[in-house]
Amino acid sequence: MTLPLSTRLRVRARQGLSRGLRAVPPGVVAQVHRRFAGSSGVQQRLWAPAVSLLRHRPLAPMRDFALPDNPGLRLTAVESRLARLLYWYGESGYEGCETLWWRRLCERATGILELGANIGYYTVQGAAAAPDAKYVAVEANPESADIVRANVRLNALRNVDIVQAAVVGDDAPETMELSLPDQEQYSAPTGAYLSAGNEGVGNRPSTRAVTVPTVRMSSLVDGVDLLKLDIEGYEAQVLESVRSRIAETRPTIVVEVLKKVPRLRAVISDLHATGYLVFAIGDDSLHLLTADELANPAPLPRYGSRDVVLVPAERAKEL
Repeated sequence: MTLPLSTRLRVRARQGLSRGLRAVPPGVVAQVHRRFAGSSGVQQRLWAPAVSLLRHRPLAPMRDFALPDNPGLRLTAVESRLARLLYWYGESGYEGCETLWWRRLCERATGILELGANIGYYTVQGAAAAPDAKYVAVEANPESADIVRANVRLNALRNVDIVQAAVVGDDAPETMELSLPDQEQYSAPTGAYLSAGNEGVGNRPSTRAVTVPTVRMSSLVDGVDLLKLDIEGYEAQVLESVRSRIAETRPTIVVEVLKKVPRLRAVISDLHATGYLVFAIGDDSLHLLTADELANPAPLPRYGSRDVVLVPAERAKEL
């Protein structure tokens, strides 16, 4: 696939900026980071322009870093857009409310399954919040899965099993092609997607792909009472394959809802009809969605997030 000229120019511009910023000494980067993370209000806004530029600089030569607003957790300093954002802005600056609710849900869970772990940010957050729970993190991209393993080791988490595979239904082949979007020229792009059977990701040009093993969803769901899906347009396929199991065990489900995903919207509406409450995650709270909102083909109300939480009505008081 040939990328549009505008996309090629944006990618080249980001690559050129990243190369140019390598000349900034690590000591200067660390000083700006301390000043920005340790300030607030007007002072932080004064440092913001420098940070908005330096966040495009590779984190090397540092090997790992603590989250500035949660120093108890550390992440490896990999060449990743997500790692850079977390280094500069912390958890409050990257999906802060989603992180808060994920930790809260994990604290109440005994069996946690995360599909689409990427570099393991939510993995270390959730597993640290639920040290006695069994936590399974699944990531299709082999490079990303290695980073998840490194972050789990870095945080001395002993309750996490990592599966490097693409999660599929029972009728899928043993391997599939994982497309790596060209707009993210990193080792662990956040938007990697299965090349066949997805929805809502048709606008992501990709000239790179890697063959990955698959794992059946039906082999993963036993004992799971909390499920998180962020698998770039393959969520409906996976949920449909275990619909009867979900009806029996009624786990809490956190799922990313992209635009133009009618199949996933139908699954969510079906679960709502069986007694699930559906909440959109907002900037500071959850927002209960109505049946009319779920049935409307327009994009779901986002309230600042693409994630929704599906909770069995009988357990909603736990939120």
